Amino acid sequence: MKKGTSIFLFLITFLGITLFSCKLEFDDTNLYDKPGVDLSDKQVTLIIPKVNSKTKYLNVYRRDKENDVVTTIALLNHPLALLNDNKNYRFIDKLIKDGHSYDYRVRYNIDGEYYYTKWSDVIEIKASEFDSCYYESDNLTFRTTGVSLKYNKDKQTIEINGTIVEPDFPEYITDSYYPMLIIQSETATQTFALPSIASGTTLPLLGLLPPEFLDTELTINGIVGQKMIFDDDSKPIEDRLIKEVIWTEPTAIKVTGVGSSQKIVVPSQLGTDGFDYSASIY
Repeated sequence: MKKGTSIFLFLITFLGITLFSCKLEFDDTNLYDKPGVDLSDKQVTLIIPKVNSKTKYLNVYRRDKENDVVTTIALLNHPLALLNDNKNYRFIDKLIKDGHSYDYRVRYNIDGEYYYTKWSDVIEIKASEFDSCYYESDNLTFRTTGVSLKYNKDKQTIEINGTIVEPDFPEYITDSYYPMLIIQSETATQTFALPSIASGTTLPLLGLLPPEFLDTELTINGIVGQKMIFDDDSKPIEDRLIKEVIWTEPTAIKVTGVGSSQKIVVPSQLGTDGFDYSASIY
């Protein structure tokens, strides 16, 4: 287990957001203006305007123009992620590769409703122009070749079979990132902390999933690295607030024991009713 994993598991909260690679299709009317992209510091910096004081959080999507695949790469919590000007948010995309071209889109959660921006200008990544971009040979994602998750319906557990290879970029190696399992229900997709990715690790789903993920069809979409940035690391653990969440690109993983539907259903378990015992006679 990585150093600091116990702190991470103490702080992790369930984030109800779409993560897995997909093609985003929207009605391109009534969209907010595209986020700005600043390249002046030889890095990709998104400048995202604050549009409503009732914003809860923002999702940042990136589209790789080589394959038109869109992934969620960040979540910014309002108002913690606001800059000092109280008008903009800033996100620096550090997991970029030489020779790729990207554009970006933002989704605002405003008072429980979702609102999207237009796509940003396309940015072409060239190693000669960026200080810290990666190369195609660099491993920025988990590798799951030959790995499977075995679902046990009777025990409602998942067991890792095989060797999952972690990303090997510097920030991941220095304990900033943690492995997360991506699970999709009929209404949400969330990330859940994996205490270990070692072969033979067994995850009890009833202890892992929140109530809204029980008694409904679920799909396991893959594994992703997750990093959380807090408002103040000097605070006691229980007082820290999540300012920003960053994800690697996700990696699919084979699931066995689920049949052709690839769906699982974890039933809730309720205790039996006790006897009526009132603490007061009045």
